[in-house]
Amino acid sequence: MKEYKFLQESIKIKTTLMNGEETTEERILIMVEQNKNGIRKRVVHPITEFINKPLIKGGIPHIKTQNQVANYIVNFLNYILIEQYHIYKLNGINELCFEHGTEYLTAYGQTGRNKNNTPIQESTVKRCEKYLTQFFYFLAKKNVLKYITIKDFEFKEYTYDDLSLNRLPESPFYGVDYPSKDKEVDKKLIHDIPIELIVPLIHTALSYTPRIALGVAFGCFGGIRTGEMINISTTGLTPSGEFGRYGFQVKLQNRNFRPDLKSISGRGTTKRNRRQGVFPFNGELLQVLYKNHINCFKAKDGSNALFVNANGKAMEKFSYEYYFRKLKKKFLQLLSESESTLVRNYAIELSAAKWDTHICRGIFSNLIAADAENVLQIMSARGDKNPLSSLAYLNGTKKMLEMLKDNYNEMYNNLLVTREEIFNRN
Repeated sequence: MKEYKFLQESIKIKTTLMNGEETTEERILIMVEQNKNGIRKRVVHPITEFINKPLIKGGIPHIKTQNQVANYIVNFLNYILIEQYHIYKLNGINELCFEHGTEYLTAYGQTGRNKNNTPIQESTVKRCEKYLTQFFYFLAKKNVLKYITIKDFEFKEYTYDDLSLNRLPESPFYGVDYPSKDKEVDKKLIHDIPIELIVPLIHTALSYTPRIALGVAFGCFGGIRTGEMINISTTGLTPSGEFGRYGFQVKLQNRNFRPDLKSISGRGTTKRNRRQGVFPFNGELLQVLYKNHINCFKAKDGSNALFVNANGKAMEKFSYEYYFRKLKKKFLQLLSESESTLVRNYAIELSAAKWDTHICRGIFSNLIAADAENVLQIMSARGDKNPLSSLAYLNGTKKMLEMLKDNYNEMYNNLLVTREEIFNRN
């Protein structure tokens, strides 16, 4: 792919009006340039249609708008398809996924520079996000994308007073790290959530991000890290009882499911080869998760990976993290919309803190510590080699495990969809 690159080019079109008067109109084109053996060839790319598509009110965008949008699209495509080809291994625009947009926007916010060499502001990244959202939706409507359809978009509804479209797609790029003074990196890092929210978090994953729902449970009930999760094979999973009713034994080791990814961080790594137990804190829930997962998500690349991405290949670490950030956003939304004041307060507290996939292992550690009598028991459950890693969780507090096992209360009805709705969605 390195012999190709995307670029933008300006042309002038002369037209003759009905009165015989000539007029000149400037347009921006998106080009693909091939540089092979020092010979350069350029062709107009069909996505130029997106840059010049008519406005709702008629006419085409102003030349400055065309140029700005083309610049965003060209830089995005060059980054994902060419500069980072060794990581993403995409063979064309048709293989783009939402995760790639999230990765680019975060990188753009961290490294981008204005013309005067000043850092990119949050507003600039969000403007780019707006046009990338429209671009992905445009491609989806054209049926260009292999793994995305218009059904994958959520829409913002507008009132009749709004002069814009009645329905506009919301950004599908979850977890973008914006370059803002208020960005999440400045928030307090937390390693746990209230016990009554653990099962609702997993049910939310089953409803809205089912591809990683089993992984969320494995993190919360087995302490398995994200990098280890994406190295689990289906044959490395041993259920205890029917469909894992009494837990699982998981063989953790580096399997290199994705040799096409040169980046180790993309493939994920297992910190220590071992057999890790996933405990039956709620056997019925584990059964539902496992049955749903093995029925809906199977590797199509011959890897036998347990967790796969939208095109059936072994899941990359950044894809898993993308789905978790999508889960986090939806979970916080459901909490904030609850009829319970307590639950809405949880939403405020969790929104003000920094947390990501690491929180699942923290949840597990605190659950184990509640029943542990010494640090060695926590080390064994977590798979730690260093006792200092486990020592912080030894507190000898209340018995959480028994509470969690039977903790189905009215709060869940405000947070979750029914199991029938979950399975119908899949």
